[in-house]
Amino acid sequence: MEDAVRQLLSAKGVTLDEFGSHISIPGFILLGVAKRVPEFGEINGASVNVWHIPSDILPISRAELERWSVDAPSGRHWILSQRNLPEDFSSMLPLGSEVVAWGPDEMSVWFGDAILSGDLTVSSPKVFQHQEQIGDKSAVDHETNLVGTIAPVVNLDSWLVQSGLEGALTYPVLLCCKIWEVNGSIVSPEGDIEENIWSIIEDPWSSSITIFKDSKNMIELPPLRLVHPPDSRWKSDEVLISSLPSILDTRRQGETEQKEDSIRSVMLEWWRVELESIEISSKTSGLPAWVIEVEGREDSVLHGINGRTFPLS
Repeated sequence: MEDAVRQLLSAKGVTLDEFGSHISIPGFILLGVAKRVPEFGEINGASVNVWHIPSDILPISRAELERWSVDAPSGRHWILSQRNLPEDFSSMLPLGSEVVAWGPDEMSVWFGDAILSGDLTVSSPKVFQHQEQIGDKSAVDHETNLVGTIAPVVNLDSWLVQSGLEGALTYPVLLCCKIWEVNGSIVSPEGDIEENIWSIIEDPWSSSITIFKDSKNMIELPPLRLVHPPDSRWKSDEVLISSLPSILDTRRQGETEQKEDSIRSVMLEWWRVELESIEISSKTSGLPAWVIEVEGREDSVLHGINGRTFPLS
């Protein structure tokens, strides 16, 4: 995990220099000294000591924090902790200290957003599966029938500003969708037959099916919560197949037509999908999205591709 933290810091433009001397504090790893940390803010260009606390079963104890407070060098500090921090964390710090601490929740959001935006690539192979569902929601765990996701089109920060929701709490999720492999034939007006394979994405949130052109640009499905739509939003196989002509029928250049005064025009002719030849199979995928939490409102989910919001429950 330390390597992933370093990779994400580098992607965010945070350059780490080695500290002048070796420091060993149990439970705390000094990753280095950064001259600029955007998330911390900048005060007179002062450098920041960046720390990582690896995961463990137990939260950070008061004794561990007090030991760090004594042994840590003076200056500004940014702590990235995979372990829960004490609720009264700030009261345990020396007076006048400048410390920003992120616990597991902030770390999860940070990594999730980075994966969805493409700043961080998940390189280790993982196989995912749905956990037992509660209502229409589940977490991504292990399943062999899951494929990757694509980068969001929506810029979350810009969307929040435009919607007047700058103060909203957000965290990344995936919206369940299906990638269909469609095998079949298209036929010309003259009866010429051409075999083809298409990738179709079924997005139950926007009730749409479209040709999926990003299959080669998919990234590995990150271990985020997978939000399922109501079962009624999915199309049956019969309805899906009957909808294919609207997206698969295509006009192609046919024979040229001789007109008066020696003017030739290019005839366009329809090649129609032959529904009787169609065979389909699907895999589950996830579309990038964020849950939007605003005090006094029901939680909603922002679709990362079309920018629309949907009820979470």
